[in-house]
Amino acid sequence: MRKWLLIALFVGVGLATGCATVTRTPEENWNAQRQAAELGLRQITDDWNMIWMSDRQSRLTRWHVR
Repeated sequence: MRKWLLIALFVGVGLATGCATVTRTPEENWNAQRQAAELGLRQITDDWNMIWMSDRQSRLTRWHVR
């Protein structure tokens, strides 16, 4: 009896949700990938600046300064 109730519950939930997936066109996928690549390129400059600014500490102050 419990087995049939679980099966009925799963079938009911499956029928209630249906095919509720979000579909995207190939153009939308390409735009999302392009935006992610552009974000990565913008972050590279920040990383590069951080590398050059933090190679060694300044001797002008006793506190660590970035």
